[in-house]
Amino acid sequence: MPQRRISEVISKNPVNMHEASSNFDTFEPWFWFPKAAASWDGPDFLGRVGGLKDDHPWKIRASVIYSTRAHQGAIRSLAVCRDESMVFTAGIGAGFKGTVQKWELTRVNSLSSYYGHEEVVNDICILSSTGRVASCDGTIHVWNSCTGKLIYLFAESSDSTHHPSHISSFSKINPEQANMLNSSTLSGGLLTNAFDGSLYTCMHQIEFDDKLIVGTGNGSLRFIDVARGLKLHLWRGEYLESGFSSLVSSICSCGSDKMRMDGASLSPSWIATGLSSGHCRLFDARSGNVIASWKAHDGYVTKVAAPEDHLLVTSSLDRTLKIWDLRRNYGSQPTIFRGHTDGISSFSVWGQDIISISRNKIGLSSLSKSADEDGRYRIIPQNLYMAEQGTKNISMLSSISILPFSRLFVVGAEDGYLRICC
Repeated sequence: MPQRRISEVISKNPVNMHEASSNFDTFEPWFWFPKAAASWDGPDFLGRVGGLKDDHPWKIRASVIYSTRAHQGAIRSLAVCRDESMVFTAGIGAGFKGTVQKWELTRVNSLSSYYGHEEVVNDICILSSTGRVASCDGTIHVWNSCTGKLIYLFAESSDSTHHPSHISSFSKINPEQANMLNSSTLSGGLLTNAFDGSLYTCMHQIEFDDKLIVGTGNGSLRFIDVARGLKLHLWRGEYLESGFSSLVSSICSCGSDKMRMDGASLSPSWIATGLSSGHCRLFDARSGNVIASWKAHDGYVTKVAAPEDHLLVTSSLDRTLKIWDLRRNYGSQPTIFRGHTDGISSFSVWGQDIISISRNKIGLSSLSKSADEDGRYRIIPQNLYMAEQGTKNISMLSSISILPFSRLFVVGAEDGYLRICC
């Protein structure tokens, strides 16, 4: 079986992956994909469209069809290339240092690695088609995904986040400089308010002008020109009612994944942030002004996403998933999905459908789903099962991404495993 074969090739130490990678050449592409997948029996949880030009729905069966040990410790983040050929995973390696692995999906072998982080990596961002990747451990590392060589290293001075600045400045630090990160984390790798306000927390790419938006530990947004290696302006969010700042836990923008007819990316009109306090903020993308700020959840906001120009989807440790129609008054009653018994650590959206993760379960919901008879919107929690053995997955899930054209989704787990599911 494929899973047994791969365990014989790769030891539990990720360092040995490079030595073993040549052995994967003996495997056929997609050797791990079940040939009888189309005829599998199982409950039909959700019918959804695979790609933009694909009008044949496929059904999520909550089956793990392949699994490999990607890191010694927990996978904290993952990112998938647009053509779905490569997956990047950020996890905990030896000495609790962050490592990033680049995986070829067709054979699930590690092609290259980045070991430049001294601390745990919280976020990864694939920088369009440049072959560069940005990874965040409190500082931002921009590196070549083919060679693993560091290109730029960005850090925030402790003074800059206390005073808003709209002046472009060239400020990157030497790779040899020490990177000290003293942070406090929740279960699942989520950052707490003890995180230093001058440290970076998360990232979001604006492909329209090749900029990176980076959240900070005190609620500010730093803009970075990754092509020129320049730190740009800083947007400072308003203080909350308590008078204290809150760290930025997630960032999204409207239209960030949409393109014009000529293939160029669209400029976003607004940028949204989720905060550890449970608040959400909406910024005008042109002026940087705060359009709205409201209490979105009763707990840490784990992710925000913009599937449509007028929609904002948010998840939280308060166990709810919410859909906000921004055409209404900001902060007005959202559509609230309940069903998870634990906090939602992340989710992924494609089309009208959402897959969320909570502890060791996934949850299925839809943007277009109508309320039940009692007027409630429900998430359908579901265990993941190993396709070959039929055993239940008990690993805590930490990250997820949908691969619509491959009709798959991938999850990262706290035991260091990368799992490919259908």
